[in-house]
Amino acid sequence: MKKFGILAAASILLFLLFPNQARGVVSFDDVPMNHQFVWEIIYLHEQVIIDGYPDGTFRPYNKVTRSQAMKMIGEGIYLYKEKRATPFSDVPENAYYSGYVMSAYEQGYISGYSDGTFRPHSDLTRGQAALIFSRAFKWAEAPPSGFSDVSGNSEMSKAVAKLKEHGVTTGYPDGTFRPNEKITRGQFAAFLARAIEPSFVPQYQALLETSNEILAHLQNKEFDQLANYMGEEPLTFCPYAGNCIDHGGVQFSESELDGFMDDSTVYYWGDQDGSGFPIELTPAEYDEEWLMEADYEAKYRYDRSKHFSTQELIRQKYPAGRVVEYYFEGTSEYDYMDWQSLNLVFEKNSSGEWVLIAIVNDRWTI
Repeated sequence: MKKFGILAAASILLFLLFPNQARGVVSFDDVPMNHQFVWEIIYLHEQVIIDGYPDGTFRPYNKVTRSQAMKMIGEGIYLYKEKRATPFSDVPENAYYSGYVMSAYEQGYISGYSDGTFRPHSDLTRGQAALIFSRAFKWAEAPPSGFSDVSGNSEMSKAVAKLKEHGVTTGYPDGTFRPNEKITRGQFAAFLARAIEPSFVPQYQALLETSNEILAHLQNKEFDQLANYMGEEPLTFCPYAGNCIDHGGVQFSESELDGFMDDSTVYYWGDQDGSGFPIELTPAEYDEEWLMEADYEAKYRYDRSKHFSTQELIRQKYPAGRVVEYYFEGTSEYDYMDWQSLNLVFEKNSSGEWVLIAIVNDRWTI
């Protein structure tokens, strides 16, 4: 498979997501196009996750305060941002960041200090940032980072290892991570962009291409071709993420996928969410009514779904998995409640290669 450099991949990403703006991409006045984090910063700005200053600058070398970090990561993972009271004595209810702080606290991403403060205006360290990212994205355990200044079995060491495993950080050229160093706005932006958009991480660029190939095979009813992306285990199909946990889904081996559309067996795929009615269909009926009912065209989100229950349940079932989500947003006729998603779940095999392990659908039902 052809692999692209990070800048090229980011350029393609911008053309796909923002074709009009990308033709004349302009960065912040103080983030030149040869800046090491320029595409990550542009991406986050286009996604309305970060903003600059009124004078047109981003100030990438300024330190990030704890409140600023909460706002950026809060926008990145769709935290509820309504201003409200928090348990921290130094976070005013009317502060722009109070909603983000409260949501992060409720989710267990932050805990504050023993004196009951959050210290919103203190600078965030790289180690603290690693902890927040590790908790917010709920990544599975990773092998030791190998950084010379990060060792032991502390939560921070484990968090840094997860950041490195997922390509969010590569550390410094001298082999250090510098966990006690204050993180800059540019560095934090790079961490966040790489965490939510794999086009910035070389190891995931190929995975996205693979996902698009799989989508094409599904659209063409070429189930026999899915064997090329599987490991040794059968492929699991679930109409809901919860069904994967409750019922285990329906599994098909490589040979069974070869005759998927001609299989006349009526399978029990799980229960409809809400009504509890059993979903009993042949594979062809399941394909039409659930698997590919919506017109999925392109990757929409990657480990960053607005539908937290789907994301969380998939993580519960497949803690080491990575998800590429194709999303149909629904229609205005039904107030967009007719949304649907197609989630391709991958895990690394013993050789370190990504293999397709599950295809999970989701939708709103009552």
